[in-house]
Amino acid sequence: MFATQAFIAASRAFVCVRIESFESKENQDMVRKFLNGRFENTAFCVLAPDGKTQLSRTGRSPQMGFGIRGRPEAGGAEEKAQNAAVLAAMTKIAKQYPAKASAEHAVVEDFNSFKQGLNISSGDQRLFVFTVAPLKQREALKKSMQKVANHKEVIGKYHFDFADKVDAEWSKVIEGDKNKTGIFIIQSGEFGQTGKVLAELPLDTKAEKIRAALGKANQAFASSEKRKVYATHVRKGRAEGVKYEDNMPWGEDRDGDGKIDERPQRRRR
Repeated sequence: MFATQAFIAASRAFVCVRIESFESKENQDMVRKFLNGRFENTAFCVLAPDGKTQLSRTGRSPQMGFGIRGRPEAGGAEEKAQNAAVLAAMTKIAKQYPAKASAEHAVVEDFNSFKQGLNISSGDQRLFVFTVAPLKQREALKKSMQKVANHKEVIGKYHFDFADKVDAEWSKVIEGDKNKTGIFIIQSGEFGQTGKVLAELPLDTKAEKIRAALGKANQAFASSEKRKVYATHVRKGRAEGVKYEDNMPWGEDRDGDGKIDERPQRRRR
């Protein structure tokens, strides 16, 4: 339901945070807090503006968070009814906490690493806007980039990231011209471990010119990029030996003992 226009419209009344589960212990601890000590790769909860008070239950999905049970058939009447119930609950909460500031000033996303941003951009099939700047300019650029990322023609269509120390070798997996600093519009490779620069802009480029460059690049990207079929994509990646190394041990802790569960050994045929 996350990709439906109705959910996207309802989400505009909220500050949406995507917890990067396998990037840091701090993030994993946050998930555990929402799941009573367990760790799983997703968690959902609506918090009040204080960032602490829970306004919904906690679970692995919006449906679970709002106490909606059952796993209906995809596309069926029951699923549509569940989605409608989620939207109604979100709308009710939003009315209780009206926004006090404009979304135009919302913080621009910034991934833990270029590697992660490139990979997620591939999975979400979005272009990746990567800004490389000296440390003294970085905070000012994050502010100025708000005029780009939060614009009605841009919001939700791209992923954004700002280079940090961990990204020193980002250019080694990217094709195309790459200066030491700049705003790079990148198309991720099929499995999100490589990519190519579609456009490169100076750091002092005005917001309207950045938006124009994004629109032009995205038009070409949309005409050539085919929608991925998840099962087929995973099979192909496994066949080609593609692996993504997380910063934290991969897996889940369903028994809540604070350690990632060991994977059961599969029998050989």
